[in-house]
Amino acid sequence: MIKTKKIILFIVEGITDEMSLSLILSKLVQDSSVQFHVINQDITADFNSNCQNIIRKIDHHVKKFLAQNNGLKKTDIKEIIHLVDTDGAFIKEDFVVEDKSQEKTFYTVNSIVTNKRDLIVERNERKSGILNKLYQTSHIGRIGYKVYFFSCNLEHVLHNCQNTACEKKRAYSYEFVDKYVGKEKEFVNFLSNNNFTTPGDYKETWRFIKEDCNSLSRYCNFHLYFK
Repeated sequence: MIKTKKIILFIVEGITDEMSLSLILSKLVQDSSVQFHVINQDITADFNSNCQNIIRKIDHHVKKFLAQNNGLKKTDIKEIIHLVDTDGAFIKEDFVVEDKSQEKTFYTVNSIVTNKRDLIVERNERKSGILNKLYQTSHIGRIGYKVYFFSCNLEHVLHNCQNTACEKKRAYSYEFVDKYVGKEKEFVNFLSNNNFTTPGDYKETWRFIKEDCNSLSRYCNFHLYFK
């Protein structure tokens, strides 16, 4: 009887995250089945999320993934890998700048400029608390769990574009796949040996991203997954 591969479940915010990474990761991870679950929101910044319910909400999405794939059960999942944007969540309140003329929230490497300052300050407080909890969580629903960050967001790391228009994200995804499919080891090298490669082990990278304005700057710790 053919042994079915265990699933590595990647939980991501949007479809372009899956488009950018799924095929490359499938080529790199040969001993497991790479599957993506797109939740179409930033669950760590959602107004209904908090430190008390975030584990339960992620577990709900795992169950939702299983329900969408008939016949699968939790024991089929080897591990959960959660990819998140930091969005400047750990910066001090002073670095959130109000500008009523700004139509959309705009990120720089040392500030968040917004016309809704109070909402961003409140979001950062909630999101930073949730991320603190998640990176110290090792299991969800008895499945191994780790969370890796892209700062300030995925496009910032992969394309050095901090404020990417929605209509450009798909084009960037196609470009990235074209560049690294068939050259997957170069992708790992890109993550592992770059100015944005966050130094240290897993917990040290999370401590680093919480310092100063690092959660706005271009940093990523996803290279650690391949070690």
